[in-house]
Amino acid sequence: MRWGSWLKQGTILVSIMALVSGCFGPKPVLEELGKDGHGKLKVLYSDEGDFFREYGNVFTLKFPNIDIEVVETKGLYQQMQIQKGVDYGTLLTKLIDEQQPDVLTLSAPSYEEYALDGKLYNLESIIKQEQFDLEGFMPGLIDMVREQGGGALFGLPPFFFTEVLYYNADLFKANAIDLPKGGMTWKDLFDLAVRFEDTGMPGLYAGDEDAIGMLNRIADTWGLQEFDAKGENILLESESWKQAYQMVADAIRTRALQVKKPGDSSFLLAADNLFLQGNAAMTFGSSGFIREFSDPQNKKASKMDWGMVPVPIDPSHPNETTSARPYEYFAINEHSSNKRAAWEFVKYVNGPEMAKASSAIYYKLPTRTGFVKSIQGKSTEAFYALQIKNKKYEWAIKRVPSDFNTAYSPLREEALKAIIDKEKTVDEALAELQQKAQAALQKVRQDKVK
Repeated sequence: MRWGSWLKQGTILVSIMALVSGCFGPKPVLEELGKDGHGKLKVLYSDEGDFFREYGNVFTLKFPNIDIEVVETKGLYQQMQIQKGVDYGTLLTKLIDEQQPDVLTLSAPSYEEYALDGKLYNLESIIKQEQFDLEGFMPGLIDMVREQGGGALFGLPPFFFTEVLYYNADLFKANAIDLPKGGMTWKDLFDLAVRFEDTGMPGLYAGDEDAIGMLNRIADTWGLQEFDAKGENILLESESWKQAYQMVADAIRTRALQVKKPGDSSFLLAADNLFLQGNAAMTFGSSGFIREFSDPQNKKASKMDWGMVPVPIDPSHPNETTSARPYEYFAINEHSSNKRAAWEFVKYVNGPEMAKASSAIYYKLPTRTGFVKSIQGKSTEAFYALQIKNKKYEWAIKRVPSDFNTAYSPLREEALKAIIDKEKTVDEALAELQQKAQAALQKVRQDKVK
């Protein structure tokens, strides 16, 4: 056969192969479900009943032929009490190794740890092939989850928690004080709160939170660290820490801020909540707090003209907040033999249908935007106004013995009280706290070695 004939036939063969390839399309990243959509799925979750109420029931409506088994984690806390010295993370890893669930429900620290350890399935290829919509998530979320996974997506969080600043518009109008607004700094907030000083009520009410809790809020916003990277040295004598302590102390002393008393372990009831009773101008709360305004037992709150704005921001990162955090991450076990069924679950609970179905849930919000636009007639813009800041999991904390906090907590309270009572300057109080905390840390480390 002549060369030209070979060339002609070869061209025809290549064309046929290209046509066949085009008909069948690219090879799927994950094999499709079996006949009639049958599949099996083992899911790691805290409680079986909660899982089906939250996710399982709606998922099985769409995938009735996928059998789901739940591997519960709620028993791990009881095991911690029995096995003294064994932490939750160790028990969780052991449970996963033994049961090998296909879908893992993880907290942010666990998600980051498992992703970086190669224990989770990389979702990037299947997301790209199926053109799964990532644009519909709230700004910054996907970038944050990729950053936590070392540059790739190994899981997705369908819901998030966040807090906002609630305010009683009636009290602001009655006292001719301008309403709170978005973009306030912590200084702006306390300057606004102190304007209620002559009314006999706090401008900012902390509810169940004590002074240290409020201090931690500011520290989180500013990204302040208490330990160095190795968890060996205390870092408290910076100007930013001094400013945070002074700000909280001044606000409490002037009664612009009312916090829970030290040592008070009681749980605040709605009937005792000053804000709900109309006796405080502002307070912090999650989306779940909105339910209180429709509770018939909260008569004053139900008649209140209330509003909400985003929490205070760090001026150097005005579009971000540390008060928001993913509710839980769903990821696929790298060793799963049911990755397609697992992906169908992860895809569904992070998709538009799930976000739409959750419109009546108050205590958590979908990470997809545009599905919960208002609650009780109030715009949800304040909840979505700020991007979730990647509050990087502090590996230094893992290097600090857990017993340290027992010694450290009273030292912090003592230092802050001394500043509030003007017994010591902020410089004196933090210098002493630095010294005592460092000594306590060293002692705990020495005792642990013995």
